[in-house]
Amino acid sequence: MSYDGPLRDEPLAIELHNTIYATSAGVVDALAGDASSGAWLRALAPRLPVCDLPAGALPEASELVALRTAVRAALHAAVAGDAPDPRDVETINRASRRAPQSLVVRWSSSDAPPRRGTDFQRASRADVIVAALAADAIELLTSSRRDALRTCGAPGCVLMFLKEHPRREWCSDACGNRARQARHYERTRRGGPR
Repeated sequence: MSYDGPLRDEPLAIELHNTIYATSAGVVDALAGDASSGAWLRALAPRLPVCDLPAGALPEASELVALRTAVRAALHAAVAGDAPDPRDVETINRASRRAPQSLVVRWSSSDAPPRRGTDFQRASRADVIVAALAADAIELLTSSRRDALRTCGAPGCVLMFLKEHPRREWCSDACGNRARQARHYERTRRGGPR
């Protein structure tokens, strides 16, 4: 199974938020099951900030959904200028604590230069992935980038994005085109200027 949903080079927390997305057939939940959540994680894998990922199983869909629920609520609170529910904050913090880590140095031989690695203190692969997603949410919510969080302004779109250009109002060019077409249709329907 492959992931066909939106991946827009947004921060990981926004990508997690955007696993609920709208299509012409309706709203899709990319984390509805372990197969679909695994496909999403495989599509996202090159962007995970983890180089020494332990062997083992991926997180279960239910773990990702629980984190996504808290992240979505916290991101929407940030966009509204409100404080998130303390339960959502605790869910994100608990997920971040799943994989304590420390830097380590590794030598493969006396001829090779040392390389930096990470010791995850016996955390599982699932723990490390969930913690990385939660850490990204914490970084986004506590940095100045929080002020650039936006919800897409296109009709029917439920995605978020970081507004990195002053004129950007949509998550993608396709949504921008849909919004402009909807405005044009509304003006022509009312008989206004074209």
